[in-house]
Amino acid sequence: MQTSELLSRVEVVGIPTRTNFRGVKLREIALIKGEKRWGEFSPFADYSVERDALWLRAALEAANEDLPKPVRTRIPINATLPEVSLSQVSEVLSWFPGSTTVKVKVGTADDEARIREVFAHIPDARLRLDANGLFTIAQAQEFLTSLYNKYGHKIEYVEQPCASLAENRALKLPIPIAIDENLRLGDDISEINSVADLVIVKVAPLGGVNRALKLIERLDKPVVISSALESSIGMVAGIALAAHLPQEMVCGLGTVALLDGDLVTDPLLPNAGSVEVREVTLDPNRVAEFRLPQEQVTKWHNRIARAFERVVAHTEREV
Repeated sequence: MQTSELLSRVEVVGIPTRTNFRGVKLREIALIKGEKRWGEFSPFADYSVERDALWLRAALEAANEDLPKPVRTRIPINATLPEVSLSQVSEVLSWFPGSTTVKVKVGTADDEARIREVFAHIPDARLRLDANGLFTIAQAQEFLTSLYNKYGHKIEYVEQPCASLAENRALKLPIPIAIDENLRLGDDISEINSVADLVIVKVAPLGGVNRALKLIERLDKPVVISSALESSIGMVAGIALAAHLPQEMVCGLGTVALLDGDLVTDPLLPNAGSVEVREVTLDPNRVAEFRLPQEQVTKWHNRIARAFERVVAHTEREV
């Protein structure tokens, strides 16, 4: 495929978020029409061309290839609680009806108060803490040990407490450590295996379902399939991966609920603590509603073109 043909298949949209999710208030997305379905290319603004290329590989794979065979029809999911005001906690949790596992962003203001608010609304909640590598070793040690002393085994794990594998290795925590960013940034798998108690796997940043499956084969730890704040179009691939794996795990695949709108007739929203394993149908009216101005379209076309050059180059080397 030539770049011009690829770009002719692209729609560029922007969906507002219902919260300020790590600084994102408008989720910009490039949709790519393929032979099987629409794919989603939605790397965040600060990503490199190399990382963009992995997201584009994932989008093209989803658009043009068959999804792996599912072994279940629903995927249990956690609620995701971004950095919101205490008065918003109840509302955000209500977007994930039936979910009693709650992933809470930490390393921000009012972490402990937000956690107390979770237990006020879901007394039997299981917590997953996500620091996105924001803590120093000392901060992680003090804060997470303090939380464990209060909540004990109600905390399932802490995701990426520190930025580097070396820092995470140095931690002596009573809480399991889940590694996320270090896998996506290409750190050594054997090192990740030696540090992690669990590993977070996200399809788009890893280059697609097939590449994610190959990485999972090399990991000797349990994995949790999670999302990267995709629309329902992009979420299809992550759900397909989770549905294909033999072991069932509560996954982070309910984040369509954090978007204030969607692009399909039948959004993959959480219900009864889970999401369905199914395809979706693009709604042209919703695409028109969220379509971005030409200036943004041009920006995304340029970004796709640069990433596609890398994809082609990598493919030629692999052959």
